[in-house]
Amino acid sequence: MAKRDFYDVLGVSRTASQDEIRKAYRKLVRQYHPDANRNNPSAVEKFKEVQEAYDILSDETKRKNFDQYGDADPRQQQAAEAFRRAQQAGARTHTWQSGPGGATVEDFDFDLGDMGGNGGVSSIFEQLFGNRGGAGRRGGRARAEPPRGADVEYPVALAFEQAARGTTLPLTINRDGKLETIEVKVPAGVKDGSRVRIRGKGQQTGGQPGDLFIITTVQPHPYYRRDGIDVLLELPVSLYEAINGAKLTVPTLDGPVTLTIPPGTSSHAKLRIKGRGVHRGTEQGDQFVIVRIVVPKELDADDKKLLDKLAAKHPVHARADVKW
Repeated sequence: MAKRDFYDVLGVSRTASQDEIRKAYRKLVRQYHPDANRNNPSAVEKFKEVQEAYDILSDETKRKNFDQYGDADPRQQQAAEAFRRAQQAGARTHTWQSGPGGATVEDFDFDLGDMGGNGGVSSIFEQLFGNRGGAGRRGGRARAEPPRGADVEYPVALAFEQAARGTTLPLTINRDGKLETIEVKVPAGVKDGSRVRIRGKGQQTGGQPGDLFIITTVQPHPYYRRDGIDVLLELPVSLYEAINGAKLTVPTLDGPVTLTIPPGTSSHAKLRIKGRGVHRGTEQGDQFVIVRIVVPKELDADDKKLLDKLAAKHPVHARADVKW
């Protein structure tokens, strides 16, 4: 069965940018991934097809060959380029018949003096098929270098904690048409769009294997936010706790800790918990707790009188430092 057009497989136009191709690929990989379609064999085949299409279209050289020849084999382009250069250098073509009823044969007499080396026909073969230490000149047989396998991108969604502290994930990847399950160690400190390289786990076509690149997406957390390698947590504090001070239990990535709220703490004050932020290599960020003061909403007349007395006794010039 003939292969579908790789552009159709990814659902992109033939003029699509690499970014558009990458986005389409990531979307389809999530949709047809074997882990999410265990009871759907057709999804596995679709997953392989999507992977093959991306392997070709994400590589500029392979894409160029596919656009021109319908084949991603780089030797196709090399042969065509060598022929073009030979023609420019003064190739002469002789055509003859092999005999009555025979096929038409074309003989190419190349003048390749400007192509380097000895400037002869052997230069073409050395460029196309490689030169094993001059074996061709000694009567040996020159062999083509096996092409390096394509690199593969694999999108992975991580929880906030996994990205901050690192994790190990089982991944099912498609290598040369075969599904393979591997364990990948994601280092601590990755963020949205981080690229984690796993050497030698890309495609392999008989030569050196390509690499696998894990592209991370970090899911938002319900109450943590990230600032570089620091973690921010907003903490609601009552008006009375802010005025009198308090000891409160707050969560961290490594478990709950007791945090002291000093007396007279203002709203938006940042209190640091050292070493409880994101870990990245030898670096350790901090967790900053941002105080948000919550005031009572329903006050009666007596309450307001008390507040007026308190304000008169302890006036606060809240806007004394603002320039407007």
